[in-house]
Amino acid sequence: MDYFLAVCKDRPTDPDGFYYTVYFVNNTETEIEELSYETGGFMTDDDEIIQTSRHSKVLGKVPAKSFIEVEQDDEGSFDFVIDFTFSIKKDSSKNTQLTFIINKYLRGAVKPLNPLPVLDKYGYLLKAK
Repeated sequence: MDYFLAVCKDRPTDPDGFYYTVYFVNNTETEIEELSYETGGFMTDDDEIIQTSRHSKVLGKVPAKSFIEVEQDDEGSFDFVIDFTFSIKKDSSKNTQLTFIINKYLRGAVKPLNPLPVLDKYGYLLKAK
């Protein structure tokens, strides 16, 4: 798997309750010149859809076989279905787009028994759709 998202509960003493970190992992031998993303989410409450606002961010370069923090989340963040669409720009090639979905309560995310590749932390692994 070349690229994946990781959700790790690696901030247990965060005073604001942001215990989780979402990471983008570059598990390739090629540097990413520019990584950017757009994200948003939604949930249902009494049969009504509640959407979060969408936002985008440029994260910059991501070296080969490395990772970068995307955001920090609290427990309540996973009451929503969250989507991330990443744009990956490598030198001398066109942009590649990958979409990742974090389902409500992290359902369907893989939680390996071993630390995640490159990141070397325990957490949930999400593959692009």
